[in-house]
Amino acid sequence: MKNLNVKNFRDIKGYVNHEGLVMKARMIYRGGPLNGLSEKEKKLIEKDLNIKYILDFRDEQEAQLMPDCSFDNIVYERIGALIGSFKHQGFDFGNLLQGKMTEDKLHFLLDYIKDGYKHMAFDNPAYHRLFVLLLKNDGGVYFHCSAGKDRTGVAAFLIMMALDMNEEDAIQEYLLSNEYLKESNDTLCEQLQIPFELRKNVNLYSMFKKSLLI
Repeated sequence: MKNLNVKNFRDIKGYVNHEGLVMKARMIYRGGPLNGLSEKEKKLIEKDLNIKYILDFRDEQEAQLMPDCSFDNIVYERIGALIGSFKHQGFDFGNLLQGKMTEDKLHFLLDYIKDGYKHMAFDNPAYHRLFVLLLKNDGGVYFHCSAGKDRTGVAAFLIMMALDMNEEDAIQEYLLSNEYLKESNDTLCEQLQIPFELRKNVNLYSMFKKSLLI
């Protein structure tokens, strides 16, 4: 959304399920942290977008680094969504990516992400709370993590599956983060001096395919 300076922000809407029913607009939102917003942006979120609940999937340390802004009429909750290796080792890719990127390091990172994804969708209290909020059906729900792609992406995928959406549409919604985050991802790869031939192996499609589809 052009008027909102929030990483990877979008309204999940317009998808059609197998019964021909359409996901409504201004009900389910996803993205990154809501930190450093102007008063105009806060008003947009609170008034114009109909958001009543914010669910933060980050752990306490992440949230302290970039805390969400406070809102007068929005309920904020933080429930960490890290499960499996993500929970025990954290999700600090800044540290994991430090140093030269090699084939061995790449395989370690992919295995790390694969293990985290295998566990994240099951018995996750953060996702359970998300569905409880959605079932209230009394206003928009915004859920997010540090970049709005991994924990947030899995949550959006589960929502679309629960609504009987086409699986390919759910996958494409997940992969939109590659487009929304392309500039920042390219900048990060340059800063970390990751060889171009390895970059194609660490995009969201690779992570998703290696974890949820196999």
